[in-house]
Amino acid sequence: MGDKFLGTEELYEHVISMGCNFFTGVPDSLLKKFQNSVMSSGHDNIIAAHESHAVAIAFGAELAGMKSCVYIQNSGVGNLINPLTSLCIPSNVRPLVVIGHRHSLPQHKIMGETDVHLLELIGYDNYIIAKGDNNVK
Repeated sequence: MGDKFLGTEELYEHVISMGCNFFTGVPDSLLKKFQNSVMSSGHDNIIAAHESHAVAIAFGAELAGMKSCVYIQNSGVGNLINPLTSLCIPSNVRPLVVIGHRHSLPQHKIMGETDVHLLELIGYDNYIIAKGDNNVK
């Protein structure tokens, strides 16, 4: 995938153009427009209580023949590492992960500066970073 950073305006259409037809995730205010588009689309959408649950749900959807998208905010990237490395990657099942990205707010700073590095470290490349208002990347 080329540029992994997208604005939220074009995000939904881009994800649909990639073939995604199943959605799950933890709601994020930065992804509000994207999530509203998903909810009004008629595609299956399961809101998860935790990022790891969303990955497990997406894994099951992929096994059932769907093309899944997991949406989260960047503070939850750490919660993806175990299910991606122990479930998805060994099974060669790689749902698209859409990450609402922030790093200028104190509570998002550390994860916002390391999220891409963590995904690169585990060799996971099927993701899109959605840029928000408080980004300077």
